[in-house]
Amino acid sequence: MVLVAEADGRIAGTVIGAWDGWRGNIYRLAVAPGFRRRGLARSLVAEADRSLARLGARRITALVDGDHPWAVDFWNTLAASGYRHDEFMCRYVKTL
Repeated sequence: MVLVAEADGRIAGTVIGAWDGWRGNIYRLAVAPGFRRRGLARSLVAEADRSLARLGARRITALVDGDHPWAVDFWNTLAASGYRHDEFMCRYVKTL
């Protein structure tokens, strides 16, 4: 799934998500610098949540780069909507 937010006739933000049969995954969330702090990221996540739930997702995981404090801060603000930091998950990466 790719959702796109438009503002002022331009692409202002995007979110990429997927569903694996029971779990939703959000892989990328981005808002163009000139459109930040307007609620677009929250709106994109909310629509991704609704779309993944319609598919049958019972849990949604967001992949967030820990080296980007602004991204971590954003996801921490979503605690009220149910997102929480999972300290136990690790990621394995293979470079080809």
